[in-house]
Amino acid sequence: MIKKKDEVIVEELAAGDEDRTVRVYDSKGDFVVTLPAGCRMTFGYFNPGQSNDPGDAFAARRPQELRRTALRIYKGSGQGNQLACFLGVNGFRDQSIKLTRLTTRVVLETNLDDDGEGNLSFAGKQQKQLVASPEPDTYS
Repeated sequence: MIKKKDEVIVEELAAGDEDRTVRVYDSKGDFVVTLPAGCRMTFGYFNPGQSNDPGDAFAARRPQELRRTALRIYKGSGQGNQLACFLGVNGFRDQSIKLTRLTTRVVLETNLDDDGEGNLSFAGKQQKQLVASPEPDTYS
């Protein structure tokens, strides 16, 4: 017996709404999708229904496929009009939401003094700085 789990409706655009741009994060490279007006976007597992049968041959051979994520885009409100399905994406966000990345910049300084007679002295310092920068717009 296969139990069906519903996908989560992420975005539903009415027919009069404007197009939306969504950035999709993927391990093979980010990309941008423009959703036309009247579309619906869902995010869930590629195979939302999972068999609990221990003799299920597909689950035994490729268990990772059962839990792979899928970002789906549908035309209108029905499930039958699927326009696209992107497998294995890590995440997504609407481009109207601005993102700022925080990184730590560390500067290390090491000084070595050699007096020429075999005496060495070491000194050093470390400086940390928090840097905020907008997310790059490259989609490679």
